[in-house]
Amino acid sequence: MSAATRHVGMKLYPVNLNIEGKSCLIVGGGEVAARKIASLLSCGATVRVVSPECGPKIKTLAKNGVVQWLRRTYRSSDLDGVFLVFAATDNAKVQRLIVDEAKAKNILVNSADDPVSCTFQVPAKVRRGNLLLTVSTGGGSPALAAKLRRQLENAYGLEYQLLVDLLGRIRREIVADGQTQASHKAVFEKLLQLNLLQSIRQGDWPKLQEELGVVLPKDIDIDALIDSMQIADASESLEADGSGFPLSSNKNGES
Repeated sequence: MSAATRHVGMKLYPVNLNIEGKSCLIVGGGEVAARKIASLLSCGATVRVVSPECGPKIKTLAKNGVVQWLRRTYRSSDLDGVFLVFAATDNAKVQRLIVDEAKAKNILVNSADDPVSCTFQVPAKVRRGNLLLTVSTGGGSPALAAKLRRQLENAYGLEYQLLVDLLGRIRREIVADGQTQASHKAVFEKLLQLNLLQSIRQGDWPKLQEELGVVLPKDIDIDALIDSMQIADASESLEADGSGFPLSSNKNGES
């Protein structure tokens, strides 16, 4: 049975993994490996790289102690204590070996050149702070996933990061007030009926303050909420044209 045939009907379960502090292994040292490393580090993972040679990006990370680089070929023992592994070499036999051995040890494994054999796939993504938008075709068309990702990237800008941050702060205040779940839900629904996004997009903080004052309980410090919004807006805007975490996306679609 061909890989294409096996691919038909494959259904993937969507899940977001907390990998902070988890040991993650990258086997390979090229551009694909570098992209995987950057994504893992942005989520707080502990990264170990196994490869006889590495590109300049990985060498710099290793030199600075950000990742551990073992300058040799893959060994089975490299999987000991690992939470997940990316096989990103240019050797088909090594790729297959990593997949087989990881599966035997119940370790999550992703193979860059064989999505069907993976136990997990990485969707195309757009991240706006805590807002994470993902697209997956189950490996059927990474090009389509990349196209849809670009559309999301254009449609959801920095203002959505600020909106999610604001709503998160409000939610913590509301939940802590000791009222019923039904009353909390009513406030949240009223908030979403307001035109908060436009006020944030335009940087119209007085208008935002006015809108929030209509819905939020009187004991919530709206001034403090607005101040935190302005600070976040100023700091994140400085990163908006760079490659930092808040506005990151994977440019090559799912994998």
